[in-house]
Amino acid sequence: MEENIIEVRMGEMRGGESPYRLVTRALGSCLGITLYNPLKKLGAMAHPMLPDIERARTNANPSRYVNYTIRKMVEDLEKAGSAKSRLVAKLFGGARMFAFISADSLLNVGEKNIAMAREVFNELNIRIAAEEVGGTFGRTIELNLESGKVVVDTASWGRKEV
Repeated sequence: MEENIIEVRMGEMRGGESPYRLVTRALGSCLGITLYNPLKKLGAMAHPMLPDIERARTNANPSRYVNYTIRKMVEDLEKAGSAKSRLVAKLFGGARMFAFISADSLLNVGEKNIAMAREVFNELNIRIAAEEVGGTFGRTIELNLESGKVVVDTASWGRKEV
């Protein structure tokens, strides 16, 4: 395992501080959500799979849900000494991975995840500073907790920094 890397798996949320980097892989319809405090150089990353915990049949792992996860990330970062007003949000993923699912289909979970994240961030009055969402391809993201930059890797168009 690479030094200073904190892996965030599907349905997980993790936090850290500089000099660590948070990484999540294989974002399809799932979201990669990052929150970062540039003054304290601490942040969190989540890889939720579904939009709404209120509609869940079970909440055995609440971090699988976008609306729960964002609120929990903010709460945890505030407990770590970060003011909500200092948090920088970025949003990734939410792809439509199967051609047979139309953009307006009820099965388009990626679009529902994106909409839920935007709604929750709006409710919390946290601006989304950058987005790399939608499309029909997967992504891997890495949040550098020293700089706050996120590197996005895709098979479709390579690597870029957001």
